Amino acid sequence: MNLTRHPRMQSPDGFTLIELMIVVAILGILVSFATVSYSHFVTKAKSVEGEIVVHEIERLEYLYHTSNHGYTDNLTDLGFAMAGALKYYTPEVRKGADTDKISYQVRALPVMAAATDSWLLTSYRDGVVQVDRVPVSEIGTFATVRYLGNAGTMSSGEATTAFVGGGISGNNEPEWSGGGRSLKCQECGRVVINQRN
Repeated sequence: MNLTRHPRMQSPDGFTLIELMIVVAILGILVSFATVSYSHFVTKAKSVEGEIVVHEIERLEYLYHTSNHGYTDNLTDLGFAMAGALKYYTPEVRKGADTDKISYQVRALPVMAAATDSWLLTSYRDGVVQVDRVPVSEIGTFATVRYLGNAGTMSSGEATTAFVGGGISGNNEPEWSGGGRSLKCQECGRVVINQRN
């Protein structure tokens, strides 16, 4: 019995179709993960602007109070100079009355309608400062609950329950000022109106 070995046919250097399909599939998976990650970081970076805005106004209110022995709801009086540089948020401020539990509140509302989060800073007369990152749809409820003196940590459901269940109306609260409620979007050029809740 004579066994002869046939030399294996060698394919020319290159990749087979299956190898190329596997590489394309792996690249597709990596690109999808990168895209999700990138959009998450962009959203987070944009929301940082809102947080910076409320803390800057808090700092300016402290300086204003030191000089004038009171707070103001006028951003110009505070010397707030960031308004022209803001791309994603519009600041608003309101001052509590002498009988209220708060000294002032600051909120940063997103300029773009698709944004989900807004920021609310409440400074109480006892020195406590509460900062909340709140869904835009619930900013009015959170602002009212904080305005009435609830400085504890709350979830959206708890804020709504406290607001609705307590029979509280936000009609006696002072108006928000500042921020120019009608702004042109820096990205698309459309005029966006921030509505009060």
